[in-house]
Amino acid sequence: MEFLKLKRLGEVQEKLKPVLSELGLRPRYDRNSIMGQDICFENEDGSLHHAVSIHVTDRVFTDSSNPWKGACLRIADVGEEPLGFGDWMFVEWGCPSDTPKFRGDADEIFAEITDYLREYPVLRIGNTHPDLIDNTDFVKILRDVEPTIQDKTDSPITVNRVDGLLSINFDIGDDKWRIEFPKSKAKLIINGEDVDDVFPGPFEKVKEMLWKELGKRKVRDLGF
Repeated sequence: MEFLKLKRLGEVQEKLKPVLSELGLRPRYDRNSIMGQDICFENEDGSLHHAVSIHVTDRVFTDSSNPWKGACLRIADVGEEPLGFGDWMFVEWGCPSDTPKFRGDADEIFAEITDYLREYPVLRIGNTHPDLIDNTDFVKILRDVEPTIQDKTDSPITVNRVDGLLSINFDIGDDKWRIEFPKSKAKLIINGEDVDDVFPGPFEKVKEMLWKELGKRKVRDLGF
């Protein structure tokens, strides 16, 4: 099985070499797919990922004369959307769609894959890009707490990421508030002092933590 997996990956590299060289990508087995057998295309550090991947069947890992027959392409529904705070963008994931299954011979199949790779985009993913957030839970939390913060202050709400650590930042009066997200926690920090923390789980817990501290400090709504 492992030999055949390496052999098929080598076939993909060889057949698609011209287009992959143009795009600066390489094939690898997608660790996020079921059984880890689908083949995706990404750059060296994984920060660029093609929207198109090869969704394989068990036939690919047999000695069939045309092992690629019956496989298809899976096209990710992914796009960058403005976050609304400065120049930040976030990665919004939708449901992928599949092409019809391949029916031709190997040369026809790889010619079709080449066409799709040229037609569909290379995506920025992960949290290494300076203006991009690829963290759906963080965006959900931000959208959930934003109305509460706006009721309490006219300070701008800003997003920051330092050494991979995401945070939501705003001022209330002279106090500087920050909600940080180290690992699986959400931590509330005011004027540099740790005040409270929760394990977000249901993301509404972060708003509950915020409400609790606003109540303790008797912070009033702005009234508009």
